[in-house]
Amino acid sequence: MTFSRKYPRGSIRRFISGWKKCSFERYQQAYSLYGGGISTHPNIVNFLNKKSGNSFIFYVKENPETENVIEGAYFTCKDHHLAASHQKNYHFFTYDEIIFPIAKHLKTIIPGKSKTISLLHKENFINVCYGRLNKRTVCLAKENFSYKTKRNRSNEINKFKRSGGEIHQINDFTCQEFVDIYTTLYEKRWTYKTHDQEEKEKLIELYTELKQHLYGNVLTINGAPVAYDLVIKADSPQWISFDAVDGGLDPEYSNLSVGSILMWLNIQNASDLCQQHQKTMRYSIGRPSLPYKDRWCSRHPLVKSLF
Repeated sequence: MTFSRKYPRGSIRRFISGWKKCSFERYQQAYSLYGGGISTHPNIVNFLNKKSGNSFIFYVKENPETENVIEGAYFTCKDHHLAASHQKNYHFFTYDEIIFPIAKHLKTIIPGKSKTISLLHKENFINVCYGRLNKRTVCLAKENFSYKTKRNRSNEINKFKRSGGEIHQINDFTCQEFVDIYTTLYEKRWTYKTHDQEEKEKLIELYTELKQHLYGNVLTINGAPVAYDLVIKADSPQWISFDAVDGGLDPEYSNLSVGSILMWLNIQNASDLCQQHQKTMRYSIGRPSLPYKDRWCSRHPLVKSLF
């Protein structure tokens, strides 16, 4: 049997597997039930959807035996790529691991394109592959560190404080201070990069519209910022996701290990927060693109959809 081009392959798979279009509000309900990742959190999805001219298409799967009981939801761009993974305008939202609001027991087809679906979904979707067939991985922070590592970090923090160092929360700063801290330290670390006014405006939008998702510490010495990583946070019923996007530091203070101190504090604070709420920590520093990431993280396989 062949199907007319009038009915794209994705539409046929959605029909067969029971997915149907839904409102953003219905998607939001699914997330409140099952959680997800940062790039799929309703606040962030709504933000990006508005910026892209409401181009996202939402789908829901309901229990066939019980009316209006949601079992899962997802969304695509109009090109059928899952989530907003092909949008490039807001670099501070990454798609290194995509987690959708899906019930743990659900087995279905995911009718969309992605090579970075979370391994959490390996039992949910029957049209996916991983392992040798998808070598992509994501770096998630280790749950435990050795006594030696803890001792070394403690010594570094003490030395940092003796040199006039202080530790602040990013939410303690105003919007303009946030933009200045991020752009200045980023440009000091990566000297080839400068931020134009358009990029700064996007950072202002991030702060003003999604401040509750900003997380992490800012290190200062004698009042001047010396290290900051942009970290986005999103809460789910069973875990809290953190995404360390990028950041910068002042090379003048590299002898004080400000980069290592910052990473350590951010991860430890995240771990403490998760323990306080009895949730799992999912702290990502992206793909294994640089050797230093293996000091902090374990590599977790990702899942590829067979569209």
